[in-house]
Amino acid sequence: MKQLKYNVLAGMLLLFAVSCKKSDSGSGTTYPRQVSITYRVSSTTTNSLLLITHENETGGLNTVNNPALPYTKTVTRTVNKYTITTLGFAVNPDKTVKLEILVDNQVVKSQENTSANAAMSFTFQ
Repeated sequence: MKQLKYNVLAGMLLLFAVSCKKSDSGSGTTYPRQVSITYRVSSTTTNSLLLITHENETGGLNTVNNPALPYTKTVTRTVNKYTITTLGFAVNPDKTVKLEILVDNQVVKSQENTSANAAMSFTFQ
């Protein structure tokens, strides 16, 4: 009878341990992974900027001179944990400019600036 109790207790502990294990399937946090990154720049006070900078598909920096607003650029990129992507602008004189970074169509970073230039970054976790 004592052996049966120990077997039942051991089975229950094993079942409990297995049921508590977290699964990574479908979480979207495994790396490396391919993502769609969208850079959006808009303004209510100007219709163009001196320049916009953002990363391209390989992680290199793209500079777009004299872009019309609103500006949108989408790239597909393979990222690792702690990969950083940035978005910046320059305008003269100071204007209100909104920067947004979207990953797989979800806004992950948004910032409104009232200055001649600014930048922001997003780090993949």
